[in-house]
Amino acid sequence: MSLQAKLPPETYSQAEILAAVQSLTVSNKTALIRVARAYARKTGYGHEDLIQEAYMRVLDGKRGWPKNVAAVPFLCGVMRSIAWDWRAEDYDENADVELIGYEDRTAAARIDMQKIIDMFNDDPIAQTIIIGMMEGARGEELRNVSGLAQTEYESKRTKIRRRIEKLAL
Repeated sequence: MSLQAKLPPETYSQAEILAAVQSLTVSNKTALIRVARAYARKTGYGHEDLIQEAYMRVLDGKRGWPKNVAAVPFLCGVMRSIAWDWRAEDYDENADVELIGYEDRTAAARIDMQKIIDMFNDDPIAQTIIIGMMEGARGEELRNVSGLAQTEYESKRTKIRRRIEKLAL
C-alpha cells in the first residue's frame, strides 16, 4: 500500500465551498429540498433548518468536503448526519410495523421508507436517488441529482433494484 492511499482526500477551501454553494442550480436546490424534507420527517425540525445547518457546518469547516464528491451527494450526506443527530425522541427505527395496526398508514409508510433508505447506509448516492424517487423525481432529474454519468446511474439503479428485490423475498 502506498503512502498516497493512506492520506485523506483533499478538501475544498472555504472560498471554494462558498462558490460551490452559490453556484448550485435550481435543480440542485430542488433536490436538496426534497432530501431535506425526507430527512426532517424523523426530527423535530423543519427541512429549512436542516438545509441551513448543513450549509453552516460545511462553511464553518466542521465538515470537510472532499474534492472527489459532487455537491448534491455531499450535502445530502451532511443533512443525513445532522438528521440522525436531531432525530426526534419519539421516532423509533426499530418499531414493528405489525404493531401499528395500520391505523396511521402515514406513520407505517414512513417507517417502511426509512427502512429502505437505511438499506443503503453504505451508499449515499443510492440514498439520494431513492429519496428522490420517493419524492416523485424521475428519469433525467434523478440522474442529475445523483451527479452520475448515464452508465454509472444505470448501474446504481440496478444495485438499488436488486437490494429492494432481496428485501421483498
